[in-house]
Amino acid sequence: MRYRDLGTTGLSVSVLGFGASTLGNVFGKVGASSGERAVRHSVDRGINLFDVSPYYGITQAEQRLGGALEGLRHGVVLATKCGRYGLEEFDFSARGVTERFEDSLRRLRTDYVDLLQVHDIEFGNIQQIIFETLPALRRLQEQGKARFVGITGYWPSVLTHVARLEPVVIVTTITIKIAKH
Repeated sequence: MRYRDLGTTGLSVSVLGFGASTLGNVFGKVGASSGERAVRHSVDRGINLFDVSPYYGITQAEQRLGGALEGLRHGVVLATKCGRYGLEEFDFSARGVTERFEDSLRRLRTDYVDLLQVHDIEFGNIQQIIFETLPALRRLQEQGKARFVGITGYWPSVLTHVARLEPVVIVTTITIKIAKH
């Protein structure tokens, strides 16, 4: 496996990461034991970056990933998200992201994550994300519960705007290509 530095974090991550949404049955049913075998196989092959969200399978992906990584936590770079909790359920308030992040830590069976990202920021009020959500994540970072803070979303222009105003170590966007038939 090849590894690269993750920006300026000092973290070395595998060039292939494990997106754990499948553990929450997002794209079809995956049995718990199959998911655990996939995670452990990935670790055995050198994959050390695991990304999840409480939104994936409405917390199921976090629960399954936490179980699968039991005993392996310190050998992986673990990322989760906050702010989006359902198809139409968002809470970017400081209290909401803080309380729900504590739940994420319990599901993931860890006392910290390497990367905590605000999930799909364009669905929230950008001013709230800049002046309330990200400062709440910084407090979690100061407490040692999140090593680094990032943002995710669909619109690069929105992500760029926020990243210019509030420094984050990672910005993740999803590009969707619609094929013509």
